[in-house]
Amino acid sequence: MKATCNVIKDVLPLYLENMLSDDSCTMVEEHIEQCQECKNYLNEMRTFNEMPVDRNTSPLLKIKSTLRKKKIQTVIFSMMLSIILFVITIAFLTAPEYIPYSERSVTINEIGNGSVLAQFEDTVYGYDIDRYPTDDSTGYVYHITTWNSIWNRNIKKSNTNNTILNPNGENVVSVYYYQTDGSEDILMYGRDINPGGGIITLPRLFLSYYALIAKIFATTCGLIMFIFYRNKKVLNFTIKIFFLPVSYLLGQFIIKGFTTTSYTATRDFYGILLVMVPIYIACLMAVDLISQYKNKKYEGR
Repeated sequence: MKATCNVIKDVLPLYLENMLSDDSCTMVEEHIEQCQECKNYLNEMRTFNEMPVDRNTSPLLKIKSTLRKKKIQTVIFSMMLSIILFVITIAFLTAPEYIPYSERSVTINEIGNGSVLAQFEDTVYGYDIDRYPTDDSTGYVYHITTWNSIWNRNIKKSNTNNTILNPNGENVVSVYYYQTDGSEDILMYGRDINPGGGIITLPRLFLSYYALIAKIFATTCGLIMFIFYRNKKVLNFTIKIFFLPVSYLLGQFIIKGFTTTSYTATRDFYGILLVMVPIYIACLMAVDLISQYKNKKYEGR
């Protein structure tokens, strides 16, 4: 029995999938050789089944690159945030808690050969000694204070060591104990160099000067950005510079709050720098993310 076109068309899908027996395949092929209509139908089916393959992988590579960049940005941002939190925690735990004067907190004794020894009690975990020559250049005046901290009391319980004030044989004229509450310094050893009035050790002020410089710098950058806001090259460069003083001011606020004076200004300054660096990097990343968002929004219009 000769197969009709309808029968051949019904079995062509099975023929394309190689699911026919040898005899059936022979029947289909013999029919196609004689029937142009079924042959065209078979060619159309083959064209339909063979979907075009796009071998251009650049869009996929672009997506992969974007995802990798976002992943790296997320990791870096998380690291910067962790560093900030770590520095803040350490700064809080090691912040000096100044000890009011008592005869037990520190004692001054001569130990021979003109050496003067400062001995600290067990509750003292840190101290600061400042000295300057007398007006008549006969020797030196010393100002001492002591402190402890949450870190030393609860985590690393290491007491401070006794120290010799004049290891090179300097003449110790006076030794005062200064407190951080604005009260007068207390004479512990030697003669009073100012018998007519009290001596008060004031906190250092250079953090105030740095904060003022940062404010002036940030204001100047702000004016430049306002004037050249149409010049993208100048604007982008100025924004990067602008976040330097801003990051410093934020770091100072985190470490010192609204106070810019300090009895441990050097320690506080290093703490500010440690917080400033990750804040600055985080700000640059935030600017970059905002710029990418604006560009995508613009391209979507």
